[in-house]
Amino acid sequence: AARPFLSRSAARAACASAAAFASLAAALPAQAQAQAQTQAPDAAPKSPWRLYAGPAHIGFSTSAEVRAAGQLVPGANAEADSNTSLGFGAIYDFHPGWSAEIALGLPPTTALKGTGTLASAGTLGKVKYGPAVLSVRRQLWEDGPVRPYIGAGINYTLVLESRDGFVSNLHVKNGVGPVLQAGFEVPIDQRWSFFVDAKKIWLKTTATGTLPALGGAPAYAKVRLDPLVVTAGVSYRF
Repeated sequence: AARPFLSRSAARAACASAAAFASLAAALPAQAQAQAQTQAPDAAPKSPWRLYAGPAHIGFSTSAEVRAAGQLVPGANAEADSNTSLGFGAIYDFHPGWSAEIALGLPPTTALKGTGTLASAGTLGKVKYGPAVLSVRRQLWEDGPVRPYIGAGINYTLVLESRDGFVSNLHVKNGVGPVLQAGFEVPIDQRWSFFVDAKKIWLKTTATGTLPALGGAPAYAKVRLDPLVVTAGVSYRF
């Protein structure tokens, strides 16, 4: 009689191997699905929206052209006191490496003081204002521990209140001007980041009033403020 091609023991071994392979093949999809579920939170797309807040320092580079009763006052100038306030805003990532920002802040109050031939006048008046900046930012490096950026935009400063000083009936107009900015972000984790931001604003306005010391003569001034706003704080990505 012819010998069987496989012995019984070999056949049993082959069947066991086939069963083990089938079990492994069945287990692989389940394992891959479990890994995908485990990795899903990390692989989820990031929100394009961020909010930020932090202390902001506002320093002015002020100059003024002052007229009294229609006549230029020789040597007259003015300066605005620096302010510290709370800055906050929102950032929207609309394209890889590009984002739009709206920057706001709690309205501070600055004192306008006479300099030059107006130094003896002291405080000319006080102004409470609300600054707002809309800008577009370009991220220079999107990865790494420090991520610098640059940007440009426009500022609108809303004058909320004018208070009299040496000048009575003080009225300061709202102002509009261009903005350049630069800064950097340091990621803390997937949602939180620390940042430092500097915005240079070119801002002009006009002020009118009367001068009781000159018998109520009308006063008019062209004022250049040109503030530098430096903010440091934290941002949160949704």
